[in-house]
Amino acid sequence: MDDLLGDFVAETRETLDALSGEIVAWELAPDDRSRLDAIFRFVHTVKGSCGFLDLPRLEKLSHAAEDVLADVRADRRRPDPALVSAVLAVIDRIAELADAIESGRTVPDEDDARLIAALRPVSEAVVDTADADADDVALAEALEAIRIAEETDEEEAVVPVLVEAPAAAAPAGPRAVSRSIRLPVDLLDRMMAGVSDMVLARNELARRLRESGAESNTEVAFERLSHCIAEMRDAITRTRMARVEHLFTALPRMVRDISAELGKLVQLEIDGGDVELDREMIEMIRDPLTHIVRNAIDHGIEPPEARVLAGKPVAGRLHVSARQVGNQILIEVIDDGRGIDADQLVGKAVAAGILGRERAATLSWERKLELIFAPGLSTAREVTAISGRGVGMDVVRANVERIGGLVDIDSRPGQGLRLTLRVPLTLTIIPALTISTGGQHFAIPRSAIDEIVRVGGDAVRMGTLGGADLVFIRGVRVPVVSLGAVLGLERGAQANLVVLKLSGGARYALAVDAVHDHEELVVKPAAPVVMACGIYGGTTLPDNSRPMLLLDVAGVAEKAGVRRDDQAAVEPAAEEGEEELHEKGAVPVLLFRDLDGVERGVPLALVERIEDCFSASVSHSAGRMRLNIDGRLVPLVSCGAPIIEAKVRVLRMRDGAEELAYAIDSVIDIVPVAIELQRSAVAGPVAGVMLVEERPVEFLDAFWLFAQGLGSEPAAEQRPVCLLSDEDPWTRQVLAPLVEGAGYRIIYAPEEGPAADLVIVADGAAADGPAEAAAVLRLRQHAEDRGASPDSLWRYDRAGLTAELRRYWNKRSA
Repeated sequence: MDDLLGDFVAETRETLDALSGEIVAWELAPDDRSRLDAIFRFVHTVKGSCGFLDLPRLEKLSHAAEDVLADVRADRRRPDPALVSAVLAVIDRIAELADAIESGRTVPDEDDARLIAALRPVSEAVVDTADADADDVALAEALEAIRIAEETDEEEAVVPVLVEAPAAAAPAGPRAVSRSIRLPVDLLDRMMAGVSDMVLARNELARRLRESGAESNTEVAFERLSHCIAEMRDAITRTRMARVEHLFTALPRMVRDISAELGKLVQLEIDGGDVELDREMIEMIRDPLTHIVRNAIDHGIEPPEARVLAGKPVAGRLHVSARQVGNQILIEVIDDGRGIDADQLVGKAVAAGILGRERAATLSWERKLELIFAPGLSTAREVTAISGRGVGMDVVRANVERIGGLVDIDSRPGQGLRLTLRVPLTLTIIPALTISTGGQHFAIPRSAIDEIVRVGGDAVRMGTLGGADLVFIRGVRVPVVSLGAVLGLERGAQANLVVLKLSGGARYALAVDAVHDHEELVVKPAAPVVMACGIYGGTTLPDNSRPMLLLDVAGVAEKAGVRRDDQAAVEPAAEEGEEELHEKGAVPVLLFRDLDGVERGVPLALVERIEDCFSASVSHSAGRMRLNIDGRLVPLVSCGAPIIEAKVRVLRMRDGAEELAYAIDSVIDIVPVAIELQRSAVAGPVAGVMLVEERPVEFLDAFWLFAQGLGSEPAAEQRPVCLLSDEDPWTRQVLAPLVEGAGYRIIYAPEEGPAADLVIVADGAAADGPAEAAAVLRLRQHAEDRGASPDSLWRYDRAGLTAELRRYWNKRSA
């Protein structure tokens, strides 16, 4: 409601600014019909908005002004100066109240009745004086005096008016400054186009820096430029954003009407309306969401009597929510109805000739549910005005996939259904992977990529089945589509496979000649003749300034004849392979080439992500290597070989609570391995070695890596407290860093924190206050101990100080 009030205030101010000249002109020429119509439309709009927003004062004032202006438009009243002045006073009060809504201040309402009374004809005002209060009587007398003065037509006649002007004419204090403006959509599109060109220029500059081998200082400056461009892009992208609540506003009325027509009781719950999405995306998913909600009420939620028999509440529950996950928006529609019985769905598909009985017997539960998206298949028992014609869910998935989204379905018969729409935040700039085949470059949306593998070894083997190409990836059969064959291009070795995922979890491997870089690409619509072929999602311009087409992964699969339910045929082999590997104790292992050229491996569960970073972001500080990434310093560990390239690839690893990075050269593959190591005799980054696909592979020692990378620094509240005397600068500037490096928390006064575990004072000084119970370490000024306390240390005896600090630490821990 706050946003609606803000929009109302902004629209009211904008219209008043535009009408300011019209109002003055109408005062000079009250018979001008066009200006009268403009003012009438303004007060009519205000009245309608006030009724919706529950603003009774504004509604009462605007309604009174609308009635008067309607009489003038119908020639029932003459627009004399008194009437014009009264209308202007009401409009001024509307402006004052609009400002008060924004600033939160209160405007007295004593003058509202006088403003409304001034709109009445003078004769009525005089007749009503017997029943009016003193203010209305005075106002009526004043208006009558004005009328007499106008009729006498004598310039020297002066009629004294002993009535105060309405309070609306008085200044109401400083007007709140509006913090919002209205912009045409075309201007936003031009701004976005400019930012898109900046992204392209950034990509081209990155390519030139890589080719020229620029110095680290230049790379750091380029990183800052990239960060600024990214922030600007995000800011301008947000100007195109709108709250999802604009998509949800029509749902309550639609749910009410449909449930009433069907004789059902439905309780609608809406959550996540404050999530923002590209305005264009909102319009594109409006129809799919409408289909889903209508189907949920018609097919899913049972009639009241059926719900009572099933032990459910009489009113069905329909929950519609939106939330942001990464660069995607998830819109969920959940009902507690009857759900979808996948077996009945299969029966209908077989009866309709959509599916054969033999194939139906091999389908898993998920694949059976996927049949709801088959064209011409409906779960409705009869055709109604709402649904049942078999048109809807196939259109939903087609429309969502057209904008790069996915549709997931989860059903529990008798309990309900969950449908999830996964759509990108924006269609303008997307992360993509560039690939090439037959000498042509293409882009694939990163959100559609499951993994990238190379053919070779036991983990990835090619095969054929019925003349179709298949690939066995860690025991799972996946259909292979040659991009060169689909596009009619010359086919190369095509040893690189990009595994793509479709709605419902179906996958296929796209065979390409080469895999290149991950880039953020600006996507624009391609020519209609290009889009009509159905395998492209748009055109883009990468950093080499050569136009490139974005592949539509669903369109490529359809063109190649890969059906979404083909995944069901390979599931038995996949499950059998996974069970066999599980019995052997195999776990997924990431194989990589280390900086020293040795092939090594690490359990995939430890690797959170793989990223390329500029070497300039690596620094050696405070005794260890650190990586500046995501605005944080992350410990960096390596095999010890120097980093000589402009960029370094790192494995970002996490042990559940802490994170570190491990520098590598390149990733080789992900394979299942039953780890049986020949252990290393020396403690270090390598735990041992074993044969993987008949090659010796060293495995990293995760315990050693995290111990070395993170050290043994305890949390701040677990560190012992050391009280230092702050009598001279030497203590704070020289001694304190050494004590902090030993793991202590420093305080300079007893009241600054908890009781001190150790007090360090100058020899001869006393430890006073609450610190008297703590251990005391005395430091003398000179190296000679003549005249000093026997247990004192020379303050520059580093070895002695370090040993004492460690002794007190161990004593405290014991």
